[in-house]
Amino acid sequence: MNLALNRKVAKGGCQLLGLNKYSIHQYLKTIDTILYDADGVLWQYDKPIRGAVETFNALRAMGKKSYICTNNSSDSAFAVWKKAKCMDLLVAKDEVLTSGQATARYLSEQKFKRKVYAIGGQGIVDELKLVGISCLPLDPPNTDSDFINKIVLDRDVGAVVVGMDKDFDAQKITKATWYLRDPDVMFVATNRDLAYSVAPGRMIPGAGVMVAAIQAASLRAPYTCGKPKPHLCSNVIRQGLLQPERTLMVGDTMSTDIQLGYNCSFQTLLVGTGVSSYKDVLAAQESSDPFKYQEVPHKFVSKLSHLLPFLCSRNR
Repeated sequence: MNLALNRKVAKGGCQLLGLNKYSIHQYLKTIDTILYDADGVLWQYDKPIRGAVETFNALRAMGKKSYICTNNSSDSAFAVWKKAKCMDLLVAKDEVLTSGQATARYLSEQKFKRKVYAIGGQGIVDELKLVGISCLPLDPPNTDSDFINKIVLDRDVGAVVVGMDKDFDAQKITKATWYLRDPDVMFVATNRDLAYSVAPGRMIPGAGVMVAAIQAASLRAPYTCGKPKPHLCSNVIRQGLLQPERTLMVGDTMSTDIQLGYNCSFQTLLVGTGVSSYKDVLAAQESSDPFKYQEVPHKFVSKLSHLLPFLCSRNR
């Protein structure tokens, strides 16, 4: 997989990352900041991907500013940071960006003052609490077939927020739909990921599945805060903490990670340890859909750890 970095390719084309010291070092000279997706890039189902931690830390030691940028809203940004620290990733609390965090910032910017009906993990509740927004208690898994007659709506709910929910069921779809019959109630999605990789060739449904069900039932389209929307990282861009043209987005999902890179004018690198494969890249390049090129990464490498043998600390 040794292709010269200056090889000419068609517009929207992807290159295999040249795995040799010269190619890697020339490539890294164009990058100051790296945004890493979490699930499928750094870890899978709470277990670090082999060599990913060491590669992340080696790039950091070379002076590359680093962020973890995840669409998974089940955990708060603080919880994601704790998970990363337990895996020995060298990352600070303010270097974790999540879709739940972006959702809370969005509602805060809208001067939202009412309650939220949240579908998803505790991470959504925790992030909203940090900006002074209260949620109804998360619904427990439903075991009552007569749930429809027992649903009670809170008149102070002004938004339905939907993220990944492992206990998603008909009761939650129904309740969300009833709230959304009021046009003044906002419909917000943390993200639209359809699946997360938990093992090679094995996926679990993502927030996009839950959002799509509620959208179909309510006939309402949500505002999405996570990738590929630039809102997820707009805060750090506004603060001047990164320069888009010298920023690299490393992801495993073309429709979210790579599309985010396109939307923000980042460089993009797809790794093959998660949702999208190199076959998906080739299919996108050959697609007749004129927008598919936005999901084509600039570079592809099978595993993030393939960079590791060619990295060294800036002090060496």
